[in-house]
Amino acid sequence: MNSQALAEKLNKLGFTPVALSEPSKKEDGMIVFTKSVHVQVPLHGDEPNVVLEIGDGDFEFYDAHRNIADLIVDLKAALKEEQAMNLGR
Repeated sequence: MNSQALAEKLNKLGFTPVALSEPSKKEDGMIVFTKSVHVQVPLHGDEPNVVLEIGDGDFEFYDAHRNIADLIVDLKAALKEEQAMNLGR
């Protein structure tokens, strides 16, 4: 899967990435949206997933989705959860 192509699709849908990396043989790629929220882009397959850092190296991994609409539902949820965590600090 290509991080750049997925980032462009998400950007057109209103989700502006701040950084990205392409998948390599050693690690998945990622599309970064905020300090705590990114989309993990697999080298093989076409099912990216949203990842939320919940603190001190702990992560919440959302289900992988082939359908971009489902990925966006998770992305919105992670961004909302991040906002709630920041308000609680």
